[in-house]
Amino acid sequence: MSNDHRMDIISHLPDDLLLRILSSLSLKDVMATSLLSGRWRSLWKLVPKLNIGDTDLNNVCVKWVSSSLAFSNPQVLKSLDFKLFPGDFSRNMTIFYRFSSMVETAVYCGLRELRVEFLYTSLELPSIFYACGTLETLILCRLHLVDVPPYGSLSSLKTLCLLSVKFSSDESVQKLLSICPVLEELVVRRSGYSNVEIFTINVPSLTSLSIDYLRVGSQPAGVHGFFIDAPSLRYLNIRDRHSNYLLFKNMPKLIKANVETVCNQSESLIGSLASVRHLSLCSKFSNIPYHSGSSFVFLEHLELCTCSSEFWNLLALKDPLRLRVLKLKWVCSIQFA
Repeated sequence: MSNDHRMDIISHLPDDLLLRILSSLSLKDVMATSLLSGRWRSLWKLVPKLNIGDTDLNNVCVKWVSSSLAFSNPQVLKSLDFKLFPGDFSRNMTIFYRFSSMVETAVYCGLRELRVEFLYTSLELPSIFYACGTLETLILCRLHLVDVPPYGSLSSLKTLCLLSVKFSSDESVQKLLSICPVLEELVVRRSGYSNVEIFTINVPSLTSLSIDYLRVGSQPAGVHGFFIDAPSLRYLNIRDRHSNYLLFKNMPKLIKANVETVCNQSESLIGSLASVRHLSLCSKFSNIPYHSGSSFVFLEHLELCTCSSEFWNLLALKDPLRLRVLKLKWVCSIQFA
């Protein structure tokens, strides 16, 4: 084996493996590989995922992607991952323009996944995005999402993650969810940056819901919490030490639930857990209706936190023979405020 061959082993790897490697690099580094050799000149155009930071959103990168990728290889680009730190207003406008241009290009390419972290800055997605019929996963992180337009349909979106997202109003949340007719998985992480009072989740198609509301600091003022109506829900995970309003209804298909909450209005939640087979429950309030345990006729796996003095009442099951696993947790897994 020649020295040149040994020094360029990576170029002899199969295209599939090289594309996986390129999918983990920044956009600038990916594009730089086109200068390596004839084989690499067009390989970057086949990369299914692009990772884009501030320094990648220059005119050269944006024009190159728009002209080469979109028109030469449609339906190749599947995933865009933006991690942007806009800074001052003038720079913000420049980055937003280039961001919008690249998103539009990706939509035409058949975009499947979009992740945007915008460091607590207002973000207005281009209008064409809300008509993207191929998008399956949307992850928004640490940003203020400007109102969703009155039209649009994310007809293929199945997974939505809202991680410390600020909305213009409570209605803005409902508007976004209403254009996702086949949504199956929803992840909500609320923080001090989030401003929604009642987070309404009314999604008939939803099968999995995960909520984290573990902000640092004191309880926010006023009524704040969640209203959830999800008739197809099968998996529920909620860790919430700040809400003072929780209303759950219409969850007849629920199989597994992990509930950690401090809200003393939990009766609707407990009543909605009747169909569960696997339940983990932690609530510091003794007035939670543990006596409703008689309605858990399908329960097979039960984990209870002993932070409430009435947790034993939940063991008065109507059909205890179904129960296969019982665990008592003597230390709370959630730190109550």
